[in-house]
Amino acid sequence: MTVTTPFDDRPGLRRLVVTGHPNHELAILGFAQRFRPRFLFLTDGGAEARMNESREALASLGLLDQARFLAWPEERLYRALLDGDLPFFREVVAQVRSEIDTVSPAEVLCERIEYYNPLHDVTLPIVRAALRGRPARIVEFPLIAQEPGEPERYRVNRLAPGDPAEVLELRLTPDELATKLEAGERRYPSLRRQMGAVLDGLPPERSAVEHFVSAAAGLPAPGPEDVLRYEWRGRRLKDGGQVDRVITWTDHFLPFAKALEAAPG
Repeated sequence: MTVTTPFDDRPGLRRLVVTGHPNHELAILGFAQRFRPRFLFLTDGGAEARMNESREALASLGLLDQARFLAWPEERLYRALLDGDLPFFREVVAQVRSEIDTVSPAEVLCERIEYYNPLHDVTLPIVRAALRGRPARIVEFPLIAQEPGEPERYRVNRLAPGDPAEVLELRLTPDELATKLEAGERRYPSLRRQMGAVLDGLPPERSAVEHFVSAAAGLPAPGPEDVLRYEWRGRRLKDGGQVDRVITWTDHFLPFAKALEAAPG
């Protein structure tokens, strides 16, 4: 059974959020308002517009000077996964390590591995490699996962039912919630074009509670209730002639993650 406890809200802790895409900060915008962490975005999200939307949203909170955009093209990371390009990922790890050494965070946050998009899932192995030998707790936040069955359904910002992890719960104040909802409506047009139907299906009270979890040792293993969404979508795109190769958990993601784990610090 999932256990829920309040999020550690001690003031003054240095925190760094490492995320695969711009716009993901919306999922934890209450956390951002309250704790004012630093942000490190690995990719451009596929377009300059997504970075600009995040810049404007963070500027509205007075947090733009605490954000760094590595701006790697999305396609570059997809290709590196397909090609097993470990030297490239070591370069990304070095950039993340440099930011960690500058910030000296007590906590580093990243996306939870949920099999939805490999560029969400890469953040945990990258953060682990970047933190090697450095004293900081890793905290994950669930972003989005596809649920089994038809029609397509998605679980947003929540752990799967039956997940044994202890949920760290942050309850937003009315002002924090209002700011988050307003940002979701007005400041992320790219995200709304892509995910509007999913976001509109979330009741406002759902956004009032943000979930986190302390990262466990090792990597998760997909279970029977987990949908490997990026494999499912990749095969559909390949069948339609839109891509030539498909990133898979077994052939691409897992070897990359294990290689980073084994690489010297």
